[in-house]
This record gives sequence, C-alpha cells and structure tokens, in this order.
Amino acid sequence: MQSPDRLGSLRLRVAALLVVASLASSCISPSKQPVFEDGGIEVSLRSDSRWFTTVEKNYEHPITIAPVRIAHILSRLDLRPPTGVILFDDDNKDRVPAIETEMLYPIGQGISDALAAANSDQEVVVMAIRDTKRWGIFDHDYLTSFVAYVRDDRLYIHLSRFNWEIPKRRDDRLPEPRVGDAPQRFRLFSGTAISPVSDQAVAVDWRDAVFARPTRTRIQPGGTVVRREILMESPAEVEDIQDPLQMRDDLSPQQLRDLADVEEARREGRITETEYRIRRRKILEAPGA
Repeated sequence: MQSPDRLGSLRLRVAALLVVASLASSCISPSKQPVFEDGGIEVSLRSDSRWFTTVEKNYEHPITIAPVRIAHILSRLDLRPPTGVILFDDDNKDRVPAIETEMLYPIGQGISDALAAANSDQEVVVMAIRDTKRWGIFDHDYLTSFVAYVRDDRLYIHLSRFNWEIPKRRDDRLPEPRVGDAPQRFRLFSGTAISPVSDQAVAVDWRDAVFARPTRTRIQPGGTVVRREILMESPAEVEDIQDPLQMRDDLSPQQLRDLADVEEARREGRITETEYRIRRRKILEAPGA
C-alpha cells in the first residue's frame, strides 16, 4: 500500500500532465487561406500551428481532381438527417442528399482549386450557406460545412453541419468544421467506392469510374433504393447548349405531348439536362400544325 505522501505526489504529477496536455492542445493556432467564393459558398485552406511550428498532417497535396468529378462525388453523398433539421423539397426523411444540387458544381470547383493549391499540411474547409424563406415571409440561412483532404489516394470528407439553421442574433463568427467534431448527430451512407470512416465521415476512391456521372438516390414506393442521374450541368455545358427557342403558338398536339413527355423525364431524372435541351430543341424546331 502506497503512503499518503506518495499518493499525493502521484496525484500532483498526473494533474501537472493534464495541465500540460491542456495547454498544448489550446496552443494550436489555425491559419486560413481563402481560395474560392461564390455567393454563400466559401472554400479555404487551413493549417494548424503549435508553439509556432506547423502541425504536419502528411496529406497528398497538391493534387489535381477535376471539378466535375468532385461534384459527381458530392452528388452521391447521402445521409440520415439529424432530428429537428429543416428539409427542403424531399419527401423521404430517412435518406437525403448531403449537398444541395445547385451547390454541387460551385463547391466542386472550390475544392478542386483548393486541392491544387494546398500543401501537405493544409486541409480544405467548405462553408456553404443556403438562403431560403420559410412560409415565404422570413429569410433564414442554413449552413452545411465539412473538411476534405486526400490521403492514401482517397478523398476524405468529414461533414460537420448539415442544414444547420444559423441563429439570427449571434455575436461570434460561424463555427468552422473540424475533423472529429459532431455538433449534430447524423449518419452518412456508404456506397460504391465510398467507405465509412465514422458516422459523419467517408473515404472516397475518387478515381472510380462510378463518378463519371452525377446521380442521386431515389427510394421507390416499395422501399427499393435506386440511383438516377440528376439534372446537373457544368457551366461549360450551359454555354455550349443554349436554347433560345421559345414556345410557339403553332405547336401541334403531338409536339405538345412530346414536350410534356420530355419535361416529365427531366423531372424524374431519367434524362440529363443536356439531353433535355437537345430533345426540346428538336421538338420545337419541327414544323408545327
């Protein structure tokens, strides 16, 4: 049995070690480098310093991944949302997209730019704010944020916040995502070339051919999970396929039916936006009644 003096000395040493560990962790100082900004989307590079020395993270940066491929990867990320989160335009509450469709390409561009400019100690920080109106009256802002980096030839994505309602009155800056943080409780789903790291993080084999096209998960009435290509296009595609044709007054009943069919196919995700524009143009260019 240890003497009271030895026990007291041991407790003091343990307490001192805890204090030192606490001071060491509190002395981590982040350094940010803005890379991309588009509306409510901000992408930056962040490194950490401890005692004036950069913390080594040994990422495989810089690395080149095309913006369109990153957008396609993000389009395949689904999650089971946390309770109390406002969901938009989605009837299924058990599995929803992690990133809104209209944000996919801007975020993909920002991450691509950041990974190409990063060094081995910098991680990519994404802050995406969605501005919406509740009941068409009041403006509300919602934050989705995550950290991304490449290691072992895989793209790691740590999602911190999903559609988190930003308080109207706040004196501090928006909370930034950190690897391992879990301010909300949700679960990311795994999938083809997407492996779970934790409930809120995945590792993506970003070179896989499955990311050649953007898709979303759809759950059929019977509960079967399927993936359909979504309506998403790059700015280059929009430029290449302009559709100046307007609805004419002399359209035949068959043309109107064909237009309705192609609109339905577009809504259901059975054709891409590019295919929709091409088919619509052909219908409108055909002679009317």
